[in-house]
Amino acid sequence: MAEAERGEDFAVKLSRLFESVKREDGSNYKKPEVAEAVGVSRAYLYDLINGKNRPSHDVVVALAEFFQVPIEYFSNTERGRELNRQYELLARLGEQNVRQLATRASELSPDKLRSVMEFIDFQAGRDDNPSE
Repeated sequence: MAEAERGEDFAVKLSRLFESVKREDGSNYKKPEVAEAVGVSRAYLYDLINGKNRPSHDVVVALAEFFQVPIEYFSNTERGRELNRQYELLARLGEQNVRQLATRASELSPDKLRSVMEFIDFQAGRDDNPSE
């Protein structure tokens, strides 16, 4: 089965967690501290991030618990793909932008918020190909 048919590989998903899940103070988790917390060596964690190794089920569970994501995040089910899209968006927006967006959105009426969500959906679905 081709990689595209299986979905993203574990390394991409794990790297995305390092980019999107932050500490309470907004800082990134360090790889050595994650390795220690989940009970693996630093070298093994780096091999997972670089796609050189496949994790055991126990390691997947420990990583999901550490990053506080559902274990299904690492699966290639529809729910897993949706979770990955959400974390990819968090990584792209960054913690500061998410907070600003949420703060501003909380000031909107339900109708205005729905309108903003429709606009975001519209923009997300656009093909920004300038040649057309």
